[in-house]
Amino acid sequence: MERRTGIYSGAFDPVHPGHIAFAEKALRVCALDEVVFLPEQKPRGKNQVTSIMHRLALIERATETIADLRAVRLTSEQFSVKQTLPELHQAFCNSHLTLLVGSDVVRTFLYRWEGLHTLLADVALAIGMRSGDTPDAVTAVMDQLTHAYGFPIHYTLISTPEADMASSQFRNGTADMSRLHPRVLAYMQKYQLYAQPPQV
Repeated sequence: MERRTGIYSGAFDPVHPGHIAFAEKALRVCALDEVVFLPEQKPRGKNQVTSIMHRLALIERATETIADLRAVRLTSEQFSVKQTLPELHQAFCNSHLTLLVGSDVVRTFLYRWEGLHTLLADVALAIGMRSGDTPDAVTAVMDQLTHAYGFPIHYTLISTPEADMASSQFRNGTADMSRLHPRVLAYMQKYQLYAQPPQV
């Protein structure tokens, strides 16, 4: 029987409860067997990122008690249809793939994604609604792409209470650090990653 694998690519700098909540809900709503986090070594549009070894370690700690979530490092330094999609098919050869993306990413589909036609013909999408985006706006983008490409695009909109969370909030110290997994927070403190609250 073909497995159903969710692929969640991104910077995850750092991974936070919003990422985990989206992945867990996608597991249920899209009937996935697993969700695989793919932290990019050189995320698109980001000049400075934390070492991928730290980011992988944080994902491993954030997902260690959730059986169907895990992290994998692929050869591709940055997610691209030309390089990453063949690698995914090789790594998950017996799986139907669902790509997890934020609604903010979907808004870039119309101008930033080389090979998008090939990608959307090959995978389904689980679209996590970000704070400030609306289902109507996302649906309008997908309708435009469906009309342009001439084939149905399979996607599911997913909302979670953590949609307002962003990695930048943890990097600049404006987030409530207590919302992080205890082992994630301990790792950040050990290696002095991101903006640290004062120790009491």
